[in-house]
Amino acid sequence: MKNTDRVFIRQAELTDIGFIIEAIIEADRSETDRISYCKIFNLSLEELKVILRNVLLEDIEGSEFCLSNFRVALVDGDIAGACCSWIESLNGHPSYLIKFSLLSQYLNEEHIEYSKKIAPIIKGLNIAREKSVLQIESVYVNPNFRGLGISAKIINEHFKQNKLIHPELERAQLIVTYDNKSALSAYYKIGFTIVKEFLVDNEKILSVLPSNCLVLMERDLKDYPTN
Repeated sequence: MKNTDRVFIRQAELTDIGFIIEAIIEADRSETDRISYCKIFNLSLEELKVILRNVLLEDIEGSEFCLSNFRVALVDGDIAGACCSWIESLNGHPSYLIKFSLLSQYLNEEHIEYSKKIAPIIKGLNIAREKSVLQIESVYVNPNFRGLGISAKIINEHFKQNKLIHPELERAQLIVTYDNKSALSAYYKIGFTIVKEFLVDNEKILSVLPSNCLVLMERDLKDYPTN
């Protein structure tokens, strides 16, 4: 039996930024060869990494591109996993606007114009985040450390810390590809259930996104313990 006591969770620090970038990319890839940010904006992987680093360094609250919104898991001192959370529109601005505003500072005109051509293809999978609900994003565990329950530990730490600050918080949500069965199974185990499916019957979408079907999962937090 693997010893889960070896896992320690803390807030992300500046020195973790390389791993955080990896987490964002791998979570977006969702075990496929398609990175949506690269496909949507016609970016190379290295260009995307530079942009993500710049965006994370700004540390703007309200989306998955805020370094302070991440927590990381350490196993025997080695960084092993990461996860981001934020309360949607807590500052009055929807996360998609914050994210696009941050990205647009580092994208050139050609990248923006290219994304406009892609937009009609992926329109059906642009899922609006629900205001005042805790959003879980960019859940990633390094393959060398899987089997220790790390994703559950990080997500539960996000629940606990957000409930301590916002006791009125009632729900948490996350969005995952329907094809990512291992992720679905892990989220079921910590109390998430599927509340809605989003399917786009267009083969072109698979040239851009990891899947043509996303699911919105939700977990009740009204009675979540904070001790």
